[in-house]
Amino acid sequence: MQLFDNLPWYTYVILAVAVVSYAYRYFKTAKDGYDEGDGIQLTKAKFRKSPQSQLNKDQLFGVALYTPIAEWWKADTNTLTFLTPKKVKPYLEGWGIDTTEGYWSLTEYFMKDGRRWYFDFIVDMINNQSEENWNDLMAEKFGGNERADRYFKLLKTGTTVQKLKQKGIFAFDSDLELGVAGYDAAVLAGQARKAFTAQVISEKDAWKVIRFAKELALQHFSSWEEFGKSFALGFDLDMRADYHDYKEEVFHLYLQVISEPSSPWNTIDWPK
Repeated sequence: MQLFDNLPWYTYVILAVAVVSYAYRYFKTAKDGYDEGDGIQLTKAKFRKSPQSQLNKDQLFGVALYTPIAEWWKADTNTLTFLTPKKVKPYLEGWGIDTTEGYWSLTEYFMKDGRRWYFDFIVDMINNQSEENWNDLMAEKFGGNERADRYFKLLKTGTTVQKLKQKGIFAFDSDLELGVAGYDAAVLAGQARKAFTAQVISEKDAWKVIRFAKELALQHFSSWEEFGKSFALGFDLDMRADYHDYKEEVFHLYLQVISEPSSPWNTIDWPK
């Protein structure tokens, strides 16, 4: 304790204030449900449930496809509705799906091709074509498409795979083989919920799209773990670099979704 001997009285006051300030900040952060990492406030998953929910098992499974991003929005895990029309409106406008025509145009694309269109072609090209031909093949297939160029860069350098391994999401390089159908299925399910909430589509049509998303997931995966890895892969490839904070938050939530006992991914069985 000699370090603190003979210090001026006001030094002790300063130390006391610092301790109290730190304690207040620490407990407030904990109370608000945040963890801190790299200067980003990382949300703790809540897995909210509405007591009025009457969804059946199949419906709950379909809604659960969007869980990591739904947690970022703080939406219920057991309802077709997704927050409020006012809150989802900017999202729908940003994607150009705030009208019935716009919604179905994008939804039909995700049903038919989705981000699988980029991923499948690029991975096949990298694995089976001479590197000297890659740029010409990319130009022929995609032209100057910014999303295609981003996928190509991240996949040819292995950047996304290494990132997902570092985060504990991927275990092996071979997890890349799962593809991005999980991400497409999640987007279909999430956008159907939001479009229904904003009365862009009917309840019947929302469930139609979510059933398609479910079948897409079941065609490609045999567990939530496989589906989740595919979701994370597509999500990382699809988000631009300036979405860094958002990506970090969703990955933080994803790790809770895959591991927490109360998560829909651990309370809803993957259909056999």
